[in-house]
Formats: sequence, C-alpha cells, structure tokens
Amino acid sequence: MSTIPPPAPGSSPMQDQQFTSAKDAKAQAKAAKAYRKASRPWFKKKRFWLLGLIALFVIIGIATSGGDDPAADSTTSAGQTAQQPAASNDAAAEDDAAAEEEAPAEEEAPAEEPAMEVTAQEMIADLENNALAAANKYEGKKIIVTGYLDNIDASGDYFSIRGDDEFTFTGVQLYIDDSHLDAVSGFSIGQEVTVTGTVTDVGEILGYSVDVESIN
Repeated sequence: MSTIPPPAPGSSPMQDQQFTSAKDAKAQAKAAKAYRKASRPWFKKKRFWLLGLIALFVIIGIATSGGDDPAADSTTSAGQTAQQPAASNDAAAEDDAAAEEEAPAEEEAPAEEPAMEVTAQEMIADLENNALAAANKYEGKKIIVTGYLDNIDASGDYFSIRGDDEFTFTGVQLYIDDSHLDAVSGFSIGQEVTVTGTVTDVGEILGYSVDVESIN
C-alpha cells in the first residue's frame, strides 16, 4: 500500500496554486507587451525616429557645405566678370593703336606708274605687227605720244595723229574735253603734236583711242 508524501513544511496546496497563477500572469503580460510593441505602426518605432534624425543631420550637413560653394562661385564669377571688361578694354586699346599705325600706310596712295614716252609711228607699227601684243602693251597705260596732226573732229570731240606715213588708215584718236578746245582750234593739219593721256582701247582697224589729260 503506497503512501502519499506529506506536504512540505510551511506550504499548502492553495499557496502553490497561487504562485503558479502569478507566474502565468507575468508571462502573459510580457507576451502582450511584446505583441503591442511588434504591432505598433512603423512611424511610432524608436528605430524609425533614430534613422530619421540621422538622415536629417546628413541633409543639413550637405546643405550647409553646399551653400558655401555658391558664394565662392559667385565671388569667383564676380571677379572674372570684373576682369573681362578690363581685358576687353585692353584688347580694344591695342586694336586702336594697331589701326592707327596701319592707317598712314593705307592712306598713302600707290606710286603712279610713270607715263610711257612713245611716238605714233611706233604705236602703229606695233599694232600692225601684232594687234594682241599691242593691246597688252598699251591698253590702260598712261602715255606721252608724239605724232603728226591728221584730222580734227568738227564737233570738237577728238582729233587724230599719225606716224610718218601720210596714207595709213591706222592712227591714234585723241579724245578731248572743253578745256582743250582752244588749243586744238589753233592746230593745223600735218603739224607735230605731243599729248599726255591714257589708252582706253586698241583695235586693229581703228587703231588707238586715248583720253587726253594735257596737250604739250
């Protein structure tokens, strides 16, 4: 026959049951607290706020360090802007000085080619020998030509001179203006005449055309 051990001294079944209930209550309270903590919204968690504060400090630091650069850039830009007009003014002054130095050279007229001294006989011989070569030699050139008066235009527009041959059809037509009319009016056929002018045309049939500048 088994025997039931007697209860421990100083304890009773009621006390053991109360002690077990208290432990269960504490465990349940801890579990409920953990559940509530886990069930909180993410924005109420301490970790979220800690990360948020760190991010905020980082943003403030970046903004502060970045804010210094625009000021420095602004100062640099202002300095460069101030230097650019000065450099432009210096360049403009140098250009003006160079232009002033070059101006006298540009204003100097090119040296005038001296007039070619020739006789009407030489011009006619050159034309009869080679009209193209004669054109290249005389056209556009200033000449002092001497020949014999062959014809005077009745309207006073021109007169012509020839070489030694009285019967040649080729001559030198000399076109004049009103300032030469008095001198030409006193000419006689066959007299020797010297004029200065510019050859304007060369033709194998009509000969030479010359704009007269002066009659010597």
